[in-house]
Amino acid sequence: MCGLLAVAGPGPVTPATAALDRLAHRGPDGAGAWAAPSGLAWLGHRRLSINDLSPAGNQPLLHAGGGTGDVLALVCNGEIYNAPTLRTELEALGHAFASRSDNEVILHGYRAWGDAVVDRLTGMFAFVLWDDRRRRLLAARDRVGIKPLYWAEPGDGGIAFASEARPLATLPGIGPAVELRALGHALTLGYVPAPLSAWRGIHKLEPGRLLVWEPGQGAALRRYWEAPRSLAAAGDGDAGWAGLFDRAVADHLLSDVPAGLFLSGGLDSAAVATAAVGAGLRPAAYTLCYPGRPDAEAEVAAAVARHLGLEHRLVPAPTDGLADRLAGVAALFDEPQGYSALVTMAGIARAAAAEHKVVLSGDGGDEVLGGYAWYAGLDPDGPPPGAEAGDAHAAFAARSVLHRHAMRLFPRFLPDEVEALFAPAGLRFGEEEMLAPLEAAFEPGLPLRRALQRVDLATFCADSILAKVDRASMAYGLEVRVPFLDHRLVEWGLSRPPAAEEAVHGKPVLRRYLAGRVPERVFGHPKTGFSLKDTGPFDWNAALDRVAAGPLVRHGLLDPGFRRIVEARSPYRQARIWALLALSLWAGSWME
Repeated sequence: MCGLLAVAGPGPVTPATAALDRLAHRGPDGAGAWAAPSGLAWLGHRRLSINDLSPAGNQPLLHAGGGTGDVLALVCNGEIYNAPTLRTELEALGHAFASRSDNEVILHGYRAWGDAVVDRLTGMFAFVLWDDRRRRLLAARDRVGIKPLYWAEPGDGGIAFASEARPLATLPGIGPAVELRALGHALTLGYVPAPLSAWRGIHKLEPGRLLVWEPGQGAALRRYWEAPRSLAAAGDGDAGWAGLFDRAVADHLLSDVPAGLFLSGGLDSAAVATAAVGAGLRPAAYTLCYPGRPDAEAEVAAAVARHLGLEHRLVPAPTDGLADRLAGVAALFDEPQGYSALVTMAGIARAAAAEHKVVLSGDGGDEVLGGYAWYAGLDPDGPPPGAEAGDAHAAFAARSVLHRHAMRLFPRFLPDEVEALFAPAGLRFGEEEMLAPLEAAFEPGLPLRRALQRVDLATFCADSILAKVDRASMAYGLEVRVPFLDHRLVEWGLSRPPAAEEAVHGKPVLRRYLAGRVPERVFGHPKTGFSLKDTGPFDWNAALDRVAAGPLVRHGLLDPGFRRIVEARSPYRQARIWALLALSLWAGSWME
């Protein structure tokens, strides 16, 4: 896991060393840079050493061909889990490798297969490859968006890429202007959906996309993968899934350093732990706990750890000084998010990073296997939780399936409220703007459960969950791996015809996989995950005071009378205050 920065242009480019230094937290083990002989590209890299710890694994990785000027250069953030298989195949074709780095298969794969190399990769990755002979740049992001990649065109005919948005905002011709639509999404959806970013003119490369750039041609984007749009015929069933899952977890254990595990009291992380033990590893397990109060989550996790013979570490959840803690976490994120899990994820990542560089996590299991509570007993006419008849949120939810889904996931502000909040800035933010990312991923030909899983995978998972995990972990030099989001498991889960039992007991295939392998109490434990479950004596009115004194109001973006909007609908008051506070604290970190 690392951080990358790359610039290319129609003429000689200037090294972006200062911008690369802003990614030092992502790669504390070293830095490297390379300038193309043509002068048209510069690639920089910050390294977190995990595979091939020797200097041979340092990036940028280079490969010289047979002709004059025939050199390829690569910077990559991520892991290629099928690298051993690809390496064997490429060596049979005559390719000689210079390192044991898993990323080197991308260079040789490009030589052998061109852009189609991305179709052969299994893993989490974001990379930029420069072909100096052809004066051509190829960038790609993994299928489900586990690793981030931002890009921008500075206006001089060139292009720039980085693992986070903020370094790009420091480059000439780009600038750190805030994208107001992103603020609207942060207060409605709770995150900024791709390809939008929080910064005007800076884009996220969407999951499953590749980008080709050549001087004078601009950026050309192409989708190379998407989640299934149709159901498969009933096939291999439980045995097929178990085989895929065990293989995925084993692949995710590829590392030259010891791996740990995030263990909650739920099914997903218990399954990852079980498969890891089956693959011959007993990782140290980290669990959030709440000292001084009943904590069934930690108790169940401890029971799983004992049963599997894992060393278990309890990490106290942060419940004091939350506003200040949130301010500290906001400084880690290049984009605003409105979820309390930011604080808890940062806390557990920091604890794990003290002893590990790699941990496995159960993230993605709900999207792949339909585990969220809102999938159960889908009521086409039901209001969002907490809303009452006649409530504006209930009225909004009644307009369509996606309106209802958005309100069940994100019961915060409505689009008209966002427009009122940011009226001083002139933001126009309607329902169409809010729902466009969900509509783009919705496949009406699928059963509703699978269609909503597809939506959540492309939006909530990619731009909220995975963004949170990446920033919170990489802030401390920790790589988090998510086996459930192996694309083979995603394709299996989203293409299976829904079974009647899914509406009664979520994730039936996972329950059968775990039967007899973990303590029985795991199956009856309600899902909670790493969300903050206890805010302690949090002063919600003081939080509003902090927003009133914050940069959004001072810079004339937020209506000073925002309290009347926040208080207008009480069922979601705390969620609304938290989202607005998180946005204000983020603005304080990055706008001033």
